[in-house]
Amino acid sequence: MPFSPELLAKVGHYYYLQRLTMAEIGKRLAFSRHKVGRLMKEAVDTGVVKIEIHAPLVKGVQLEHRLESTINLNTSVVVDVGDETDDEEIKKSVCVAGANFVGERIKEGHTIGIGWGSTTYGLVDRFNVREMTNVTVVQVMGGNKHLSSQVDCQDVTRRLAEKLGVDPVLLHAPAVVDSKEVRDVFREQSTIASTFALFDELDLAVVGIGSLVPERSSTLLTSGYIPESTISAMIDAGAVGDVFSYFIDDGGQIVDVELHDRIIGIDTDQLRSVDSSIGIASGATKAKAVLAAVLGGFVNILIVDSLLAEEILREAEIKGLVNNGDAVENSS
Repeated sequence: MPFSPELLAKVGHYYYLQRLTMAEIGKRLAFSRHKVGRLMKEAVDTGVVKIEIHAPLVKGVQLEHRLESTINLNTSVVVDVGDETDDEEIKKSVCVAGANFVGERIKEGHTIGIGWGSTTYGLVDRFNVREMTNVTVVQVMGGNKHLSSQVDCQDVTRRLAEKLGVDPVLLHAPAVVDSKEVRDVFREQSTIASTFALFDELDLAVVGIGSLVPERSSTLLTSGYIPESTISAMIDAGAVGDVFSYFIDDGGQIVDVELHDRIIGIDTDQLRSVDSSIGIASGATKAKAVLAAVLGGFVNILIVDSLLAEEILREAEIKGLVNNGDAVENSS
């Protein structure tokens, strides 16, 4: 399978412009030194890399470098889009880039966690079929009968597993139940407990990021679980977005709401410990939520469009994370 031009451009940028060694590049991208060498060769052979990286990939790669150095990401993918590009076209482009990135990163022996959301579904829908023999695809959030099959976590998990040629590990429980006591009973069931045990072994997680401000764009808010009064109260308490149904403020801290005690899904500490936690989002209005997800440690890799990337950098500057374009320590 040929490598994506975005990945070739990234490796070329790391090697020729940032002067990283192939070993350092391999560490960043979770590739062997041998694979980095093959990427370098293909980048030159295909013309993506000569002495400098070809346009139109330059702007995206430059934004990637700024994001990575400013908010301490492991790596990032920025899809260059125009100011007049339709929102749906932007989302499709981001999903294609996400599918390529995830496909290039998955290795035999990996355990992959996947959640719900329209962007997550879009990534999986565009994922190229790959036959693998020793990969585990696990559902990390319970299901939701109110959501369409194109968004619900169980169906998204099943679809990705099918494309990899393996059986999915499903979480046979609702995402949100009526009380903490009911949640605890569910989690004690042996089949559910065995799925939860896999959350500690995740090598890679695909994370959809919901937004509350300035616009609401969240699968959780359309799930039917949360009344309008609760949503308004969470916004008043400082919530700007959600990650796997946990609401967070603009600094990435969990907003303390009763709903969190009723969630059946991956714990926040488990999510923070995943080696490759890949946040995928599109649209500049999600900047506050995406930056919060990174600052909270829920995401260490970003796949976004260039308009969103620029807005994230503006938000970072407002928060004092940037000084004259350079990363600085967060004083908050």
